[in-house]
Amino acid sequence: MAAAGAAQELCEELTCSVCLDYFTDPVTIAECGHNFCQACLTLSWGESGAEAFCPQCRGIVQQRNPKPNRQLANVVEIVKKLRLQERRVEAKAVEGKGRTCEKHEEPLKLFCKDDQGLICVVCDRSKEHRNHDVTPVEEARQEYKDKFCDLLEVLRQERTDILAHKVNLEEESLALLEQTKSERQKAMAELRKLNEFLEEQEKLLLAQMEEVDKEIARERDEHLARLSKELSSLENLIQEMEEKIQLPASELLQDVKSTLQRYEEKEEFESPVTFSSELTRRIQSFTNINCSLENDLEQLKDALAHHLQLQKEPTKVPLQAVHYPVRLKTKKRGFTPRYSDKQRTVFNTFQALMGDNY
Repeated sequence: MAAAGAAQELCEELTCSVCLDYFTDPVTIAECGHNFCQACLTLSWGESGAEAFCPQCRGIVQQRNPKPNRQLANVVEIVKKLRLQERRVEAKAVEGKGRTCEKHEEPLKLFCKDDQGLICVVCDRSKEHRNHDVTPVEEARQEYKDKFCDLLEVLRQERTDILAHKVNLEEESLALLEQTKSERQKAMAELRKLNEFLEEQEKLLLAQMEEVDKEIARERDEHLARLSKELSSLENLIQEMEEKIQLPASELLQDVKSTLQRYEEKEEFESPVTFSSELTRRIQSFTNINCSLENDLEQLKDALAHHLQLQKEPTKVPLQAVHYPVRLKTKKRGFTPRYSDKQRTVFNTFQALMGDNY
């Protein structure tokens, strides 16, 4: 049992976390030391211009030049050979048993499709199997082998589709995060030009963007979890069928109904809906806010310049004519500031953009 557990752990260490199969042409990411199939890593990274991440730990990869791991490739080949030899030994051991009917001591040359089991010619003539669909073992083996091969094609195609969806999901999430990053930089550049009041609004806006980032990550993780679960289920079924078609007739035809039933009960993969329209709408709203901020800041600059110009000539302008572009506390003297139409438009726009916190 300990040896079997160690062998299982070794197989897991030699499995790519992207395709969930043995490494093929393994390469190592220098920054984190994780290994992947060369094709899987290339597919996961997508376009060369996009920022690259490790598919396993999500760490940023500075240079896209993973180093080939030849020692790991050699170990994978050795383990594959050992596993193949092990399966052959097990198959021979099973094939050596049960070649004759326990009841009639005749060779098991026939396969009963109704009972899904091997029978002898005497069993075939018995009342129990008289009206059953019985066929020679080799014909049955070839029939079910062909059926399994057809099913494998379907399963492998589904696996390919899921891997493609997984890559697309990663690329789309990175693009969305880049978009929010860009909008954040624009927002920060504009908000720093404002007074203490606008610094409070900056915190609010950044908090909303952070919430969107978390929502992007949450939706991405949900979809990735679903894809990984479906992929794991497919890999198990594929591995089972791949091992079955390599077995002799006596082993392949054992429990064949259960294998087919698991395939039939498998839920058909549906392309997942990626990111919600509400999420993209919220990101677009950041763009709209930034455009308005740019325009309104220009108006605010003009109003401030006008105010500073008036301050240079205090003796020429009565106090009542000065337009302050800020809100003043006037409880002591009951003073109410007056705004020009341009200034009032600026602050009304900010109030509409920022909401009730204004």
